Amino acid sequence: VVIGAGPIGILHTQLAKRMGAKKVVIGDLVEERLKIAEKLGADVTINVSEEDITSRVKEETGGLGADVVIEAVGLPTTWQKALELVAKGGTVLEFGGCPPGTKIEVDTELLHYSEVTLLGTFHATPEEFSKAFDLISSGQINVKPIISMEKPLEEIKEVFDSILQSKKVLKVSIVP
Repeated sequence: VVIGAGPIGILHTQLAKRMGAKKVVIGDLVEERLKIAEKLGADVTINVSEEDITSRVKEETGGLGADVVIEAVGLPTTWQKALELVAKGGTVLEFGGCPPGTKIEVDTELLHYSEVTLLGTFHATPEEFSKAFDLISSGQINVKPIISMEKPLEEIKEVFDSILQSKKVLKVSIVP
């Protein structure tokens, strides 16, 4: 399960499929982002403004929860939701960065008795950047649908305005 169909969530979706995930479920509030995720490999998309992600994940997993949950939003509520969606013995990757000083409550019983692995991550090593570059340049990971527009540097103000006004804009390529 991937929480968040922004650029990072969509990239995680592609990586999960490439690494052999049988079923990738992704949830988001923006239908356009979910459509891109589906084109790039998501098997199940959930518009969380219309459907309860917890119920749907239980349905998709036969009531077990997901083996792996990747949080790619960076909100305390989605960090906690990730822990609700994981199966016993599963792994939660809290990838989305919350603002400094953010706190969440963790059900220690869930972590302990369900043997959940909770991972946090930040940034990447030069070796990981090199691997990512190779995956993209070889076409194994497709980033083109994630680039919402290409604009010249002179239009940077308009680009920022459009990013602030629309959740439909994923990434913008600025060309000199």
